[in-house]
Amino acid sequence: MPRNSLVDQVILIVIDDVRSSHLFDLIGKGKLPNIAQIAKNGIFSHNCITSYPSITFPCYSNIIIGSYSGYFPKEGSGAPMYHWVGRSDPPVEGKKFPIIRNYGKGSSLLKLNNDLGTNCQTIFEQAGDGNFLSSLNLINRGSILIPPKEYTSSSILRGVEKVFKDPKSIFEEKNVPKVTVAYVPKTDDLMHRKGFDHPEYITELIKCDKYIGNLIETLKNTGYFESTAIGIISDHGNYKSENMYDIAPYFEEKGLMQYVPKKGTGDFDAHIGGVGFFNFRGKDWFHHPSFNQLKEFVTSSPDNKKLNLFEVLWKIPGVKLMYYRDDNNTPDKGIIYLEHRDEKTGELLKDKIEYEGHGIKQKTKYIPDTKDFYKYNEREESARLLDNKGHTIDEWLKVTNQIDFPMIVDQVPRYFKNPRSCDIITSTLGEYGFGYEHGKTMPSSPYSHDLGLKKSMTVPFIIGGASNIPRMNLSYCKTTDMVPTLLYLLGEKSHYSVVGKSVFDYS
Repeated sequence: MPRNSLVDQVILIVIDDVRSSHLFDLIGKGKLPNIAQIAKNGIFSHNCITSYPSITFPCYSNIIIGSYSGYFPKEGSGAPMYHWVGRSDPPVEGKKFPIIRNYGKGSSLLKLNNDLGTNCQTIFEQAGDGNFLSSLNLINRGSILIPPKEYTSSSILRGVEKVFKDPKSIFEEKNVPKVTVAYVPKTDDLMHRKGFDHPEYITELIKCDKYIGNLIETLKNTGYFESTAIGIISDHGNYKSENMYDIAPYFEEKGLMQYVPKKGTGDFDAHIGGVGFFNFRGKDWFHHPSFNQLKEFVTSSPDNKKLNLFEVLWKIPGVKLMYYRDDNNTPDKGIIYLEHRDEKTGELLKDKIEYEGHGIKQKTKYIPDTKDFYKYNEREESARLLDNKGHTIDEWLKVTNQIDFPMIVDQVPRYFKNPRSCDIITSTLGEYGFGYEHGKTMPSSPYSHDLGLKKSMTVPFIIGGASNIPRMNLSYCKTTDMVPTLLYLLGEKSHYSVVGKSVFDYS
């Protein structure tokens, strides 16, 4: 039986692409009075750490499930990234060649809820009995989705208002929804096209605040405010690249041909912003290549050119680090290599991230080479964890939340355990952006998100509303803590797959 609840309903509002410092700066200037009031009278953190890579999927989907990517046949989410190649071993029955999934195009988004797999649950599936509502929330498994008439902040949040005024317009039972999730994408669109410092982007956040104020007024007028918790969060932060670079001619020059799923032909598939995700052909397209296959890769160009792919990728402008998996990794135990170069000598260095275990029980250790790329040794707290012992996600979060590459020692293995993950990740530190997708350089802007730097990894975390919600100013937390905290307020227990924890469990 559920324990006694503090609230009867929760409303979670996910505002896409909002860096924490930007939102709280606007609050400080009096531009977001309604969000400010929710935070002041409830729980908030300026320092909530999102998933890595800091991209809409997986960051947004991980908020809604309270978990991360992993070896999805047994644990975690099956959607590791915005773009992925559907590798599996053995090959999926009936599939001639692996698919490429791109949630930004066509009908892919309609497949997202199924792609998550059965070893994780949405907040709706975890919240017991009741009515469940999604207002343009794409991760809506277990709820009724109301698509807005327009993809505006106004339409999405007014859709929630309407249901609280007249629940029987949506639900056979006249009860208001126990859990509502509203997803606001307009801010992300404006951030990419205009920038986080553009008046239109800032105006959209101000509009969100206005419509949240209208929703609060509706909850008060209908008598639900004092029994409702309102959560506000974002999926990731953002940054501006210093330069944009067309990398497509470089791959053509090397003789690397784009993978074509319908034919099973080609050498590679890549999506590159500031971070690059590279998939290469192994013994076939269902299998990831070994380290030696990557070092001695034979292209399908007419001259069957042989390439050392590590050397090829290191020559991409601005690349500062490279991740790839060890050949002997299993879902239970393994090594991820972090290659980087000495800035003065150009010497190649190789740090290691070792992992063991699954889900909330995963432990990881970071073993730097002679130079510590993350610079964890430079801070007393994070240096303590470089002790050749495995540590949990919350141990890493506690000591790295204030610096670049927060919690990343935990995050990288979770990504690479997924069979749908890529073979090599490259990363700049924001010096270059590439806008490269599946064989083409796409129209792009310097405003982006994906890096492991703090500005791209830190989002606001706010829960308020009903007066019996405790007041808390959290020095740090993580985005996957939102779902277990809201479930705690409802008196419900989280699913076993949840890696986040209720913020009431923070000391």
